[in-house]
Amino acid sequence: MPRINQDPTNVACPDFAGAAYADVRQIMSNNGQVNNEQVAQQLTTAWNLTHEQEIEAWHQQVQIDTVEQEELTRLAREEEDRRQAEEERLKEEERREQEKKRPKMNDFDKGHMVSDHVLPRPSQFSIGKLKSFSYVELWYFTDEGCREAQDFSRAQSDDAYSLTKVDDLVALKPVTSFKASRNVIPDADLTWNQLNISKNTLIWYMEICGWLQKHTQSFAHFYFNLELDPMHARPNGEKVLIIYHAKVRRQWHDNLSRGQGFNIAPINQKLLDMVAEEVWDKIKTEAIKKVSTLSEPHLTHTKVFSPSFTTHSHITFVTKPIPSPHHTTPCHAILPCTHMRYTKTSTKNMANTLPCHPLTTGHAIHT
Repeated sequence: MPRINQDPTNVACPDFAGAAYADVRQIMSNNGQVNNEQVAQQLTTAWNLTHEQEIEAWHQQVQIDTVEQEELTRLAREEEDRRQAEEERLKEEERREQEKKRPKMNDFDKGHMVSDHVLPRPSQFSIGKLKSFSYVELWYFTDEGCREAQDFSRAQSDDAYSLTKVDDLVALKPVTSFKASRNVIPDADLTWNQLNISKNTLIWYMEICGWLQKHTQSFAHFYFNLELDPMHARPNGEKVLIIYHAKVRRQWHDNLSRGQGFNIAPINQKLLDMVAEEVWDKIKTEAIKKVSTLSEPHLTHTKVFSPSFTTHSHITFVTKPIPSPHHTTPCHAILPCTHMRYTKTSTKNMANTLPCHPLTTGHAIHT
């Protein structure tokens, strides 16, 4: 049905008896069956019937329009509610994100006081290495390394940042997190006292940086075994243990990054003995190459320990004067000889025992 554009309820019935409808009445009454009055009455009746139908259709149309409008209003209201709910959700997520970024003050135990010992604070560079489970020199956890970190943090602005990549995203990190120390000492060159002190700080910060308990306990047992190893009582034993520690800790990190981690705690005696031989070979080489200028021309003995850690044999270095046309004081050279005991020999007897030869740099005396 075509849409009704005008409300028919207020439309008045035409005057079919008037002059405007005279021609219509004349045409309808030509057959002689009805007169003008009857024609006017028939026209009025027909119009009223049509008018009532139009009014009924109008009311139906209004009702349909009302229902449709109510539905549109409901849908619009629901859409507005969804929009407002989405806005509230986004605002709540933004609030939560801001809440996460906002510094929070943790609670504290009123019955718990500060501990008897305050651990030193290493550099942000070393902490970042620990957080990524990467290798970092033990020096950063020594007293010297922590003091340098403290001095650097005072000199460096806290607002200095640099770009870094985090999970395929670019992020800002403090410059102190990237800067390695120019004064760092390799693990192999540390003193035993530095190693013994810094290990506690290292293990403590391993736990703080989220290392698994299995790993931190393995390192704790490793350092405990180093302290109790009998190598301490042997000549240059601490140096041997220091180099063993440097080699093994570096290898542990390398293997762990390849998924081939091993238990660092037990001491590999075979590897330790090999390191001991390397240390002694280096000491021997340095001693042989060392040449001393002595004020007295007689021979001098220097007693040192032998490379073998299973025996207690000794080496006697004998310096022999060598005539030189360019020096008023003879040059002296040293040469080691291994023996099981040391016997003091007078200068006169040695001179008799060792004949001087111009091309001889030294003579070994087996005593």
